[in-house]
Amino acid sequence: MKIRNLLSIKKLAVLGICVSFLAGGCGKMTESSIPELEEPVALNEAYRPVEYGTIGSIQVLMATAVPRDYCNYYSANVNISQIYVEPGDTVNVGDVLAVCDVDEAKKQLQECKDALVHENETYEISAQISDTQIKLWESQAADTDEFSTEQIEKKESTEDDYNTQIATEQENERYDKQLHEYRVQKINEQMALYQQIVDDGTLKAVHSGLVTYTKKLTDGRSAAAYENIVIVSDTDDLVLDIKDTAINEYKYSDYDKKYVIVDGEKYDVTESQYTSEVLVLSKINNRYPDVCVESREKPFLTAGQMYPVYFEKTKADQALVVGKDSIYKDGDTRYVYVKNDEGGREKRIITTGESDENYTQVTEGLKEGELVYYNSTDQVPTKYSKYTVTRSDFDIANYGVRYSRSDAGTITETCDYEGQIVSVNVKQDDTVEKGMLLYVVDTGEGKAAITEAKNAIDSENESYAQKIADYDKQIKDLSEGGSSAEENNRQDEKPDTAYDEQQLKLNLQLLNLQKKLACADHTYQLSRLQSAYDSISAGNDGKGNISVYAKNDGKVSKVSVKAGDNVEEGSDILQITGNSTDVLLVQVKDSNSYKVNKDNIADVGERVSLELDGTTIYGSCIGFAGYGSVAQKGYINQDDKGVHITGNTDSGYGNAAFYIKLDNGIPDDLTRASAVKFSYVSFKKVVVVPTSIIHKQVNPMDKDDISYYVWKIDGDSVVKQPVILSDYTSGSNTLVLYGIDEGDEICLAS
Repeated sequence: MKIRNLLSIKKLAVLGICVSFLAGGCGKMTESSIPELEEPVALNEAYRPVEYGTIGSIQVLMATAVPRDYCNYYSANVNISQIYVEPGDTVNVGDVLAVCDVDEAKKQLQECKDALVHENETYEISAQISDTQIKLWESQAADTDEFSTEQIEKKESTEDDYNTQIATEQENERYDKQLHEYRVQKINEQMALYQQIVDDGTLKAVHSGLVTYTKKLTDGRSAAAYENIVIVSDTDDLVLDIKDTAINEYKYSDYDKKYVIVDGEKYDVTESQYTSEVLVLSKINNRYPDVCVESREKPFLTAGQMYPVYFEKTKADQALVVGKDSIYKDGDTRYVYVKNDEGGREKRIITTGESDENYTQVTEGLKEGELVYYNSTDQVPTKYSKYTVTRSDFDIANYGVRYSRSDAGTITETCDYEGQIVSVNVKQDDTVEKGMLLYVVDTGEGKAAITEAKNAIDSENESYAQKIADYDKQIKDLSEGGSSAEENNRQDEKPDTAYDEQQLKLNLQLLNLQKKLACADHTYQLSRLQSAYDSISAGNDGKGNISVYAKNDGKVSKVSVKAGDNVEEGSDILQITGNSTDVLLVQVKDSNSYKVNKDNIADVGERVSLELDGTTIYGSCIGFAGYGSVAQKGYINQDDKGVHITGNTDSGYGNAAFYIKLDNGIPDDLTRASAVKFSYVSFKKVVVVPTSIIHKQVNPMDKDDISYYVWKIDGDSVVKQPVILSDYTSGSNTLVLYGIDEGDEICLAS
């Protein structure tokens, strides 16, 4: 399931024009009163026949046939050691796609175990502190003596304060217990994920199909939880994706009829259903999947092709209808003018039913085939030639003007520090193996980082020592003060001696528990600081010289620095590349030679072409790399572990990019080739007519209310037929989505 609300791959046509579902039709006009003249006047004779049809509304959305995608990701943060597949590879379910750094996962697992021990230990101590504090307040609240009236009132007020404190502490205990259980649950979940990685750090395909995306390691090996490492697409399972129409924006679920036109044939469709868990997660993250539709009849779809999907809402079906612009009114009475046998007109009273924007149902007063006058302010054509509507293909091309052979597994080694290169231990074209020394960099910051980490350890030790000294002093002072008080109490034989002894014991217990809690926190924090120190010190000689080693096998394809060069953090040092592939990376950039839609790429499975020396070379899109200004692409995945939102890494190209394979391989010399051509818009067997036969109509009461019509030849009459247009024109032709069909005859001005 995909989330493409950030994409603009194929332009979406949402046409909110309500029309009748008739072979014949009329323009959009408001009802008017009966004119003073009994015979209405038009620019010329304008009649249309009474017909049976459907009253209602229609919406048309554009869908693209795309393979169903399957995401492959780790459920925890990992460092990727190697990805074994590239776009264009075919895999089977269970095949190993990638492997992560198990040593890093072990480190994360140990950190989780330490965190769990610390959480349990500190919660237990905190609970003891809370219980002891409550006992102390209860003891103080129960402390009695002989009091004056004023003292009694003061004591009652003090007891109320204690009771409030006790109730608050008890509520805090309940909350702390819930919070503790939640933390333990989350830590255990993370431990299970890392344990799984430690046991088997491989990433295996969840579905068979074509590899269409792989994470690029050029900018680092770290991968966040649920970040897509590999996407596999099932090219045998195409779905109709209504791109840029997310489920939270979709308003046509209650429409009566839903169908798609494929090669001129109608197929009923239903929307893909999403679970409540998907909807909740989508709402929380404000990232919603696209609306996808499918047909049980499984029509043959072509990847990358676009198909109009129709949504109809019916008010009256198989009703006798006339255009609203034929109806006049006088109070509650409705009239039309019917052409009689002598060629004149007669006024006739009718009874009406349901209406939509163009047509009204007639329940009494008219018969099918009668010719009814309609009020046309447009000149009905008298001189014209006949144009017969046919179905044909409709395409608008897009171009990728930069393309190059894709190398498998290219990794750019970048410097983590600012400093100076001491040595580069490999050269271009060298074969390297995992663990081989690549380069050494001298960085003062490296030395400073070690010093800073060491200072953090020293600071923690000093702070802890001070805390313990403070607690020991408080315990000592309280113990000595308590002994004297206890001795005085025995001498004076006061009745509250037992309470004083109990409160002294509770106060000492509180201090010892707080001291114990400080010790637990110190032990945990010290272990984390020591781990950070050990990590920073790895590969560092203590003087700032840091050695960097190869993390996987490959070949050095580029060396960007030499000994003595000063480098900044993030500077490119060298590139290590796997084997060269037979895949072309195509980038969609501005061009002086071609009209380019920069945020549009070919869809997986879509056919593409390349001109070389006058010959057309064909191929197919086999994957994607980036989407330019909206490089991020999101998915919602649901499996036996729950629902997750996953995303792709920005390709770093700065523009839209995709992968293709040519049918006969990459030519030896591509310098004389033109741009890669693919489809921006592509329809098969749709209604395409000359733009000149389409007329625009503007509502005089609302200049933004624009509709379109053609003059349709219906027997001996010429009638105004409303149509729904797409947003696409190509040359002198326009794609018509609704209103006319193959075989209809249209007036073409002569």
